[in-house]
Amino acid sequence: MILAPPALLFFCNALLFVSLFTRLPSIQEGLGVDKAVLGLALLGAPAGTFLALPIAGRVTDYLTPRITAPLMLSIAALITPLLTIVPILGFFLCFLLFGFFRTILDVAANMISTGIEQRTGQKVLSRSHGFWSVGLLAGSLASGFLAGHGVSPFHHQLGAALIVVACCLVVVKIAPREERMPRIATGRRKVFVLPDRIIILICIMVFGIGISEGAVYDWGIFYLREVLHADAATAGILYAGFTIGMGATRMVGDSLRERFGTMTLVRGSAACVAVGLVLLLSTGSLGIAALALFLMGCGVALGFPLAVATTITLGRGSMADNLAALALTLLIANIGVPPMLGFVAEHASLTVSFVVLLPFLAVSFIMAPVAQGRVPKMLRAAMKEPKDGDRQEAAPVSPQDAARG
Repeated sequence: MILAPPALLFFCNALLFVSLFTRLPSIQEGLGVDKAVLGLALLGAPAGTFLALPIAGRVTDYLTPRITAPLMLSIAALITPLLTIVPILGFFLCFLLFGFFRTILDVAANMISTGIEQRTGQKVLSRSHGFWSVGLLAGSLASGFLAGHGVSPFHHQLGAALIVVACCLVVVKIAPREERMPRIATGRRKVFVLPDRIIILICIMVFGIGISEGAVYDWGIFYLREVLHADAATAGILYAGFTIGMGATRMVGDSLRERFGTMTLVRGSAACVAVGLVLLLSTGSLGIAALALFLMGCGVALGFPLAVATTITLGRGSMADNLAALALTLLIANIGVPPMLGFVAEHASLTVSFVVLLPFLAVSFIMAPVAQGRVPKMLRAAMKEPKDGDRQEAAPVSPQDAARG
């Protein structure tokens, strides 16, 4: 029962998300724009994230995560039907608002999960994110069915929004009550929580895994339909292979983290995504494409949970500020990716837009020691990494915690 509130939040967040992104080809057709312009319009979400970051931690601390998460999710849900009917400028503005409210939601939802771990001693973070994958699976299957039966994107998204709002009311009822964080008089609080070195290194570590996940979200359906020539219903079913792999891996992610440690999981994740990606790009078979997407789903599954867990373990300051700093750094690193992939897809091909992910996956593999508070050997001299004794002072974790990740 302690898992129910974050499980519902992550499930509904994913349901809303995938209901929108699996219908992007139809929305693009209605907008009358090419992939490059759509890629630019998709920058609305990171722009909204950038605007939300100065207040995300403060709003969450003041309202408490129990109130903040379902409130932000409900507002984001009610915005999504508009994305299917407005012109391109309206799409950008609504997507900006969508990103704004989802950013605060992400901080609050992760605080609920990490709060449960701290209060009960039970690891639930990966399983919480696992319900994101369950939501992706349910949403992608429903999207394929509804698209195959000619349901418009507007009515599809409206139905998803109403389900999400109803579930948010349930979360408010069942989530444990929390005290508001007291205000501490420490001078003026900075507008942006600037990340320290360990936060930046964590972001570099999971960057290749994260943009691969985003590439599947943004352009995966396009690849299935335009390169592999799957119809709308079939594409939705094939996309479910990605979500099944992600969900299954996240459901066992907490035990994997205990058994193998974060560094091994990061390397395994990057390798699994790369294998799936190469398989996807080298096949014309829909069955093999489903297997490839399954492997990619397994690979990307633990990227964000591992980044959050490492940030909580190694970061300084408050939990909310650490998560906001993580989100800020990932935004800066990823802000060029959606338009880049859109322009590559439009002016080269969708295949090439996925090929460019492979070098970034190699970077994630190389940077895996960051999960244990260490810089890879090849980068130590360039970064003037402190000696072992100094490193312990900068990132005070026990050898047992470091081994577990």
